[in-house]
Amino acid sequence: MPGLLRQPSFALLWTAGLISQLGDWLLLLSLPLYVYERTGSSLATGATFAAGLLPRMVIGSLAGVLVDRWDRKLTMVVADVARAALLFLLLLVQSPDWLWLVYVVAFGESTLALFFEPANGAVRHDLSSAMRL
Repeated sequence: MPGLLRQPSFALLWTAGLISQLGDWLLLLSLPLYVYERTGSSLATGATFAAGLLPRMVIGSLAGVLVDRWDRKLTMVVADVARAALLFLLLLVQSPDWLWLVYVVAFGESTLALFFEPANGAVRHDLSSAMRL
């Protein structure tokens, strides 16, 4: 692995992936905390977790199969741009009346991540294999 990090293409991809994973984990932790702060409701907070986990249970296995048939780099770009657009919708949530939008964003972001992650893993694997040759 240290030898691969000396390759500029792999190092950039690896660093970008690290930053992206950090952002994903921060969202996973902060979104339910935000909901709890706004509502004080454990039920609403749990629903936020459920909205983020439901796509994994429903379409998780299908997403990997579809990604294998699509262009991986294009899939990564489209999924990340769509996730960024979804996250901007969170700026509209100013009161508990808009809580439904948090659930939509959590569901959508998790769904798009199901397409990004296998494509990202395949691209990194292909790149690391090519650099070892």
